[in-house]
Amino acid sequence: MHRLAARLRTHLHNRTRGQSLVEFALVLPIIMLLTLTALDFGRVYLGYINLQNMARIAANFAANNPDAWTTSADPAVIAAHQATQLKYQNQILGDAAATNCNLPIVAGKQRAPDPTFTDANANGTPEIGDTANVGISCTFGVITPVIANVVGGSIKVSAASTFPVKSGMTASGPTIPVGSAPNAAFTGNAINAPSPLSGTAPFTVVFRDTSGGTPTAWLWTFNDGSIPGTSTAQDPLGHVFATAGTYVVTMTATNTWGSTTTSQGITVTNPTVVDFTMNQSSGNAPLPVNFTDASSPGGTNYAWTFGAGEGGASGAALKTTSHTYSTNGTFTVTLTVTYPVVGNVQVTKTVSVSSSLCTVPNFKNTKRNSAAGTWAAAGFGGTVTDGPGASPNGNYTITSQTITGASLVPCNSSIQVNG
Repeated sequence: MHRLAARLRTHLHNRTRGQSLVEFALVLPIIMLLTLTALDFGRVYLGYINLQNMARIAANFAANNPDAWTTSADPAVIAAHQATQLKYQNQILGDAAATNCNLPIVAGKQRAPDPTFTDANANGTPEIGDTANVGISCTFGVITPVIANVVGGSIKVSAASTFPVKSGMTASGPTIPVGSAPNAAFTGNAINAPSPLSGTAPFTVVFRDTSGGTPTAWLWTFNDGSIPGTSTAQDPLGHVFATAGTYVVTMTATNTWGSTTTSQGITVTNPTVVDFTMNQSSGNAPLPVNFTDASSPGGTNYAWTFGAGEGGASGAALKTTSHTYSTNGTFTVTLTVTYPVVGNVQVTKTVSVSSSLCTVPNFKNTKRNSAAGTWAAAGFGGTVTDGPGASPNGNYTITSQTITGASLVPCNSSIQVNG
């Protein structure tokens, strides 16, 4: 009866396990599909967030330079307007390329939409009191096959932004036109001032003027101790902050009617350096080595490997550790430090281990033919050979403890004895 009950329990257990495997096999494709779908829509959502930022930057640019989309018969003015429009296009196209945003194709190339302007007083010219409006649409590719069959191979995402026009309003008397000073504005690595910017030394920043009010002169002051430390270019492309510190970059935009100034804070930190020290890096086995971390602060984990076949150790507080090498060879020691922002950073060094040392036995009053046995009995390898003054191959007696080399030699070495 007990045997029958045991067989029944075994049968039911095997049946239940087989049923679980079948259920898992049926559910696995659904889990994979849901995971891929979440990743796909996550990509599209991130693209939408970036697209909103692109629209804001584009609308702000248009609000600062509304005259670029007005008509003129002056060739010089037309050329200036075209240059500003090209700058607008390049800024949006560059941001779109960085986020895998596919803009509409016009004449065989991707093109950003031109801004539109409200005309509050219906005078046909954008000016203060009007608004600049930019709407941008992107398509993002869908990689999940089932989702692609439902929504198509891509998803179209749109964003729009509106900024008040910041220049263009003028008042005039009977004969003297009156204007206003420009509205100083700029970006550092596509971040609008005065929003701060940060990076690791040496930190290269591309500054671009986005001022409104048609400035005719610019003065940039970097305040980082560089020489000359200033620039009069409209767009200083690639200023390098060489050392760590906090700097305030100012830009003054000037035209006939005056000037205004804006600034941006730049924080530069030292690069993350991973290093460690050893109390000794070579010697005879057994060789104990103490390792001490000398890396940049801020690490959250320290993982050590001591070389092939020698194991390792890891821990959040393991800034010091030790290991004893018992065999000869060259071992690669690796320290991996984990940082919250930059992730894992590694450094490697080597430890060279020679054979163990043994004390040379006393051969005094030992027959020459017995020396080899004495040598081997002491745990040595190698061979025993006759040195100068000995009687080759003779069964002589060694009368003094005269040897070639130190009193400590590698255990696997050979030795000469003198009679």
